[in-house]
Amino acid sequence: MMFLNKNKPVVVVEIGNDWLKIAEGKVCAGAVSITKAVFFKISQINDSIFDKISKVFREMKFDKQCVIVCLPRQLVTVRTLELPSIDPVEISEIINLQIGKQTPYSKDEIVYSYKIIGRRKEGYTSVMLVIATRNLIDARMEVLSKASIEIEEVALSSEGVYRWFNSFYLQKLKLQDSEAVILVDIDSNYSDFIITHKGDPVSSKNILIGANHLIEEKDNYINKFTDELKHSINAFYEEKGAVKAVKMFLSGAAKNIKDLDVILSAQLDMPCEVIDAVKDAKMETNTAFLNEDNKYISFSPIFGILLSRRKLVFSLLPNEKRIQKMMDAKRRNLTMMGILSSAIIMALSALMLVNIYHKNVYMTGIKQRVALIKNDSDETDRMRLTVNLLRDRLDARGDSINLLNEAYKLIPKEVYLTGIDIERRKQVILKGRAQAMSDIFKFVTALEKSPYFESVKNTYATTKKEDDNEFVDFEIIAAYEGPRGR
Repeated sequence: MMFLNKNKPVVVVEIGNDWLKIAEGKVCAGAVSITKAVFFKISQINDSIFDKISKVFREMKFDKQCVIVCLPRQLVTVRTLELPSIDPVEISEIINLQIGKQTPYSKDEIVYSYKIIGRRKEGYTSVMLVIATRNLIDARMEVLSKASIEIEEVALSSEGVYRWFNSFYLQKLKLQDSEAVILVDIDSNYSDFIITHKGDPVSSKNILIGANHLIEEKDNYINKFTDELKHSINAFYEEKGAVKAVKMFLSGAAKNIKDLDVILSAQLDMPCEVIDAVKDAKMETNTAFLNEDNKYISFSPIFGILLSRRKLVFSLLPNEKRIQKMMDAKRRNLTMMGILSSAIIMALSALMLVNIYHKNVYMTGIKQRVALIKNDSDETDRMRLTVNLLRDRLDARGDSINLLNEAYKLIPKEVYLTGIDIERRKQVILKGRAQAMSDIFKFVTALEKSPYFESVKNTYATTKKEDDNEFVDFEIIAAYEGPRGR
């Protein structure tokens, strides 16, 4: 199975016995759009094939990353087999066991691919088997690999011819189940004979007569060519019995062979029609296709492979190369995943660092603002403390004067004070002497009535004698609140 981007140009390279064909194209609106194409006759190439391909890819800037190798039909073997099974797994096992009997080469010396083309009610399956020698494929892959060209697939030219014909002509035909159509694609030194039935290719034969013979020596080869066609048609009738070919289409270089369709129609007793693959393709440049020397070759296989590059069934890419491609693809995917993962981690890390940086900047700004506010706050606290201290001192000074003034107003004549202690806990201690205990009580009563004192208590009163005179020492404690209404 091919995994090609349908919008990406693909390069098809065909190295035949006498022509080197290179074309680049892509599918556009259901048609093939050819962007570049060159064709060289191998006998006229002075350099090696490797040097020529390297030079062409470099000068014409062909894409090296998406290349399909096209094997000419004359270089492969095609067999149609009837296998006694309808189970795809069983069919694969039968082919794997029987493949050595279909060719003189050993199993290790060949590459093969197959397609189921029909089933019978008796439990048999018709299979078209394609076989190519490994050295043939390896030689072409080696030439391209040396030029750093990445090979996506190795395809069969016959499938390219059929895919092109099916897309532009076969699907438009209204055929009965008993009717078949023949397509003969004429290349330079061979012709690809294909019979289609019920929309599938059911027979393919290589006829070793091509445009070189039919253009240069038509009189010598036209009858031989006709006989080969008759023989191929009769062999098909013997195999299929009730199926009959109703029309023959001629493609490739057939348009350059004068009256070929008229001659074949008369000798085969079958309508023949010449069709031109170039007319069905969009050409960004048609210089290569108009070259007089290129009238000998067929472009149909290249157009068909480009048109159906994702639908090709016959794959002749060796298994080890396929496994290597899968491993390389997985390695590239893993590498890409690693790069993407690293990029994501780096991006996330960068975002985190940026976020942390912004947070740090924000925190630094907050700290700076807090520091400024703290300086203002500290200054305010200091000012508030100073004001409180001043207020306390002013209040204390005013209260003391008022207390002293009030106390001396209330002192009886028989009492005098020896000490006054005004404490910050709103308490005043009065110490003094009185002539009699009743004078102390009188003083206490006066203090209680004063708006400046509260909770007046006589803590002690002691009678003393000095120089034959008696007096009473006392101590009075009272709470003060300051004058009411202040």
